[in-house]
Amino acid sequence: MSHSQLEKPACLRLFEYRYLKDERRDIPVGVPAIAGGSAHDAIQSVICDGIDMEDAIVTAVNRIQSHEQIDELDELKTRQYVEDVVLVVENGVDALKDYEGKFVAEERVSLQHPELAQEIMGFVDLTGDKSIIEIKTKWNPFGPVKKDGTRSPRQAKLAENPDPSHVRQVAIYWAATGKMPTLVYITTQGAVTFSQDNCELLGAESLDYHFNQILHNAIVWENLLSISTDPHVLKYWIQPNWDDFRWRFMPNDYLNQAKELWRL
Repeated sequence: MSHSQLEKPACLRLFEYRYLKDERRDIPVGVPAIAGGSAHDAIQSVICDGIDMEDAIVTAVNRIQSHEQIDELDELKTRQYVEDVVLVVENGVDALKDYEGKFVAEERVSLQHPELAQEIMGFVDLTGDKSIIEIKTKWNPFGPVKKDGTRSPRQAKLAENPDPSHVRQVAIYWAATGKMPTLVYITTQGAVTFSQDNCELLGAESLDYHFNQILHNAIVWENLLSISTDPHVLKYWIQPNWDDFRWRFMPNDYLNQAKELWRL
């Protein structure tokens, strides 16, 4: 089990992991996820591997350009993020320049809790001897359609506080390694860093609280699977939450299948 899986509501988790199974990988991904991964890889390659920043940016740009757009808005974002990724990578490298050569990228960590049959695992963006760093990129959104039919990008704001979901994510890494986490948020505007030194949410007491939240999700999920692994059985134990924002990114065909699954 991973943080990204456990953050999803149980209904979406059931549909993707027990109904669609491997077919869930066919769900289209929008360009913000592609841009985020491209920027992450570029920043990590500079900080950890000593790759020239211009070369890293070229690789990131090419990856975004090769993205297959899923709709008209995604096409607009793709064109914009090809330009934006340059600033995001530059701001990220600048924010993390003091860590060059001291951290390794994408280290796998895992935790086997006595209350669970399965492990909780994840891949840490940057791991050092005594600390870990998780990188979060925020991409400029587009405004509503204007009278002339066009849309314009808006400046993504720098985070004022860490996102609770991100705190839960690094709480898993903290529980698995004992290393205190840092969260770095990056936009085209700049970067902001949160750690236990300037943010109570990343102190030990808060991390323990947030880890217990995600642990509870994992225990509930395992208890459900102990009843049955058949989605047609488990649907009677899980109330669908169609208001969750994640359903908005589900293709209509899959969304209709999900609604049919829960139809009584």
